Amino acid sequence: MNDSEKKLDKQVMTLLDEDQKVLFLKTLLFASKIDGKVDDQEIRFIKKMAQKYKVQDAKKVFENITKENLLTSLSGNLPRRGALELVKELFLMGHVDTDFCVEEILFVSDVGKALGLNQEKLEQISHWVIDYLILKEQGTIIFEENN
Repeated sequence: MNDSEKKLDKQVMTLLDEDQKVLFLKTLLFASKIDGKVDDQEIRFIKKMAQKYKVQDAKKVFENITKENLLTSLSGNLPRRGALELVKELFLMGHVDTDFCVEEILFVSDVGKALGLNQEKLEQISHWVIDYLILKEQGTIIFEENN
């Protein structure tokens, strides 16, 4: 995950209360573990976001939770804009490491269902994320940002 992918939409995060922020970050953390490779960079990102968005008890973000309990907690617990942002972030996490495995795809689908998003909306977000990452990479090449 590079620096530009390491920020969440601040306006969306301000819509969330403490418990919703914890749930949002807990979902991202859970997703980062699905492929079996927990990246230190991902953990630092979650901790940084907890601080940035003033999560009072960041320890809650790192408490163990089962997938079933997480999905139950998500059901009806985020405003629509927060739900859309969470799914966007999950797709970004999955695509950024170029190894978006089946387990990650199924998890995002399950999260989307729990949040009340239909398959068409999930596909729209997925396509938007892919387009975004392609344009971002093209910009890096065009503007010679790797040199």
